[in-house]
Amino acid sequence: MSYFLAFCLALCWGTAFLATKNIVTALPPYWSTFFRVLAGLIFFLLLYTIQKKSLKINPKQLWRPFVIGFLLILFPFAALSWGQRFVAPTVGGIFNGTVPIWSFIAGAIILKGVDRFTWRRAFGIIFGIIGLLVITWPKVSANFHGINSTEIYGYIALLFMAWSYGLGNVMTKKIMVDNNKTTLEANTFYQYLISAVILLMVSFLAEPFPQASQFSAKVIISIICAGVFSSAIAFLLMVELIKRWGATRMASVTYFSPVVAMVLDIFALRRYPTSYELLGLFIIFCGLFLIQKPIKNI
Repeated sequence: MSYFLAFCLALCWGTAFLATKNIVTALPPYWSTFFRVLAGLIFFLLLYTIQKKSLKINPKQLWRPFVIGFLLILFPFAALSWGQRFVAPTVGGIFNGTVPIWSFIAGAIILKGVDRFTWRRAFGIIFGIIGLLVITWPKVSANFHGINSTEIYGYIALLFMAWSYGLGNVMTKKIMVDNNKTTLEANTFYQYLISAVILLMVSFLAEPFPQASQFSAKVIISIICAGVFSSAIAFLLMVELIKRWGATRMASVTYFSPVVAMVLDIFALRRYPTSYELLGLFIIFCGLFLIQKPIKNI
């Protein structure tokens, strides 16, 4: 059952990049992020209303959904929307594939235990960084030669996205999964509610409100896909897998999200991965293998 949940999670995450590309092509990035979060918020509101779940929370505990919501929703979604304007969905999926690297680093520092440091895992981190450098090198090199490449902005934003997801996975286990002072339903609902309110204010201050003509059927479907399947349902799957596997092993699901993003990129946009992207992805996978391989307890 756990592997089936992991497969579903990989599909949910892998579709996020093409959906986000479709949205930001038509809407400003912050409004794109807001509508994605709004779709997830509506999903959870309907789900928990039907299930008659209590959403009560002690005001003193609101910092928990705020922290997790910032790390797993508000900041990475905004970084993805902003960065995906400059790069292909495949690239977004590959950067997302590095999340286990950052989860391991955060877990080794915060959680200790299973995610402890070893030299093999250290080499895994180095491999992952080398893989990212291989992918970004053609555009970085172009900038060194005076050719302005906007993809660089996308790379930076996607790197922030991956960092945030990695830390967020670990913090989810530390202050949510391992803590029962607040129900999962209340935690999840307030993560989305707080994120939606903040994004609404930021969007109004930073960008003009989109016109009705910008909301084509393609954009609306992409918002639902990104907000409900790639975010809300994926979050429920992620929490369940963290309970079963732990934060670092759960993050190994991101092995497959770059592949899903790449396949969708080929079929939907007729865009094929470059040799640098394929080589970089292979090196990253090697690094992930070194990090994910279980270590013997001493």
